[in-house]
Amino acid sequence: MEEWVGKVWHQWVTRSVTHDYPQARVDLDDMRKTLGIVLRALGGDAGLQIRPSTAVESHAPRTLMQRIAGTGLKTQAAWRDADSLNLPDSIALFPQRELNRELYLWLTVLGSEAGCMQYASTKSRYQRLLTAWQILHPEATELPLQLTPAPNSPAASTPVSLAEPAPPEPNPNSQAPAASCKRQRAERTDMPDGSSGLLLFRLESLFSWTEYTPVDRTSDEGDNDDATRAADDMDVITVARDRKTSARKIKLDLDLPNAEYDDIPQGEGIPLPEWDCRKQRLLPDHCRLQIMLPRGAQDLALPAHLQAPARQLRRRFEALQPRREWRNHQQDGAELDTDSYILHLTERQRGQVDMPMVYRDCREQGRDLSCLLLADFSMSTDSWVSNQARVVDVVRDALILFAESLQATRDRFALYGFSSVNRQNVRLYHLKSFNERYDGQVHGRIMATQPGYYTRMGAAIRHATHLLEAEPSQQKLLLLLTDGKPNDLDIYEGRYGLEDTRMALQEARRKGLKPFCVTIDDRAEDYLPRLFGQNGWVLVKKAEELPQKLPQLYALLTER
Repeated sequence: MEEWVGKVWHQWVTRSVTHDYPQARVDLDDMRKTLGIVLRALGGDAGLQIRPSTAVESHAPRTLMQRIAGTGLKTQAAWRDADSLNLPDSIALFPQRELNRELYLWLTVLGSEAGCMQYASTKSRYQRLLTAWQILHPEATELPLQLTPAPNSPAASTPVSLAEPAPPEPNPNSQAPAASCKRQRAERTDMPDGSSGLLLFRLESLFSWTEYTPVDRTSDEGDNDDATRAADDMDVITVARDRKTSARKIKLDLDLPNAEYDDIPQGEGIPLPEWDCRKQRLLPDHCRLQIMLPRGAQDLALPAHLQAPARQLRRRFEALQPRREWRNHQQDGAELDTDSYILHLTERQRGQVDMPMVYRDCREQGRDLSCLLLADFSMSTDSWVSNQARVVDVVRDALILFAESLQATRDRFALYGFSSVNRQNVRLYHLKSFNERYDGQVHGRIMATQPGYYTRMGAAIRHATHLLEAEPSQQKLLLLLTDGKPNDLDIYEGRYGLEDTRMALQEARRKGLKPFCVTIDDRAEDYLPRLFGQNGWVLVKKAEELPQKLPQLYALLTER
């Protein structure tokens, strides 16, 4: 009975101080695409990503009932930093769902920093929200919504407060757990040495035992689920450098295998530039690309499980082969074109004497096309798509069937894979160049390629552009096959990697190439339109269907 009464009391007190409207809640995930369009349309930074913000400590005074219920300690904040516009993961401030949607749009208008208050539509949206807010809070005179940081000002009492300071930029030398995408405020302090006794002991410290949680990755590689949950509940995460070393532990760099077991390098490496979006300039010779041959590659016949689909694709793609066709109305040729000759005689009688085009000739109608396929062989391809195959197995099959199809069309093509370990070790796997024959040796290279490391996409695209640019064909297709966004061990994450890749693709387009991306990443819509354009990429939802769909996509991309 006592437990039941306590539960009812808690529900009543909490409900009495809760001013949101769950039935009208709008989630950020449902609005993300619309908000992205609005942000770009208002001239906002095209590189900004819309991300969910986290609850922060509220500085607004709490009422007596809030203190009893234990609520009002945190509030949803929104801010903009260099990489993203951070908005609440949901809004239920108004009883009407449409008004909560309007509030998301208003926050995005503020985030665009386009000075849009001069427009009538923007003013009317603000006035509509203000009127609805005043109905709920008659004492209010304005909406307490500010996107600019105000470090010393208290937050407004609304659950969606934009007067909170923006969180500091993350320290590049610190390491955060990859399992969480939340953003927390942080500060740096000295590591407590435990020698202060109880002089600074406070009773509330009993309830904050996780204030200092050991997460030093240099001495402990184990997971700590309790620490992760505790970090999610913290308003401020305090980071300290522990100078202690781990005695009886040896940490080895296992990123690269011994040279005896690694792939075979083909030279000293090629220096390549990289775009730094922070400095807004191209860094010359910033990366080094190493061309590699897969170790252990041997001449192999076409794998048995691919022989039947390869025959079907070859028959289908043979229809795209260059054909010999008669061309009329030519200046010279093998035969006289009777119709053109009669027309020429008629025009000559009228005094219209032109160069006689009175012959016909049988000529081969070539496609004049070159394609370079660049496949992502990062460590993520070692994951499983089903109980029978990994992503890398599917990619290998796709490369072989793709090559079988293009061999039937007689189009010039090249196959390469790539991965990376920092900027000085971008690895390009040589599978087939434009001038090599497609044979058992190529089969062996493809089947010997193993999942690599990370995905420094910009450098690989720049070198592929250089190879494809040297082709004499009129049409040049750069086809990228990937399962995720650009990333690497260093700063090549988030916006930095995306912007470098985008600049590399722009360089390719300026040189007359046509880039196109085929991906199996379910989150590709968040970043690929920014890189390849809305019509420059396609998602294969079932990875196991990639070997059959890749040749079909090529046929659609190269049809006349």
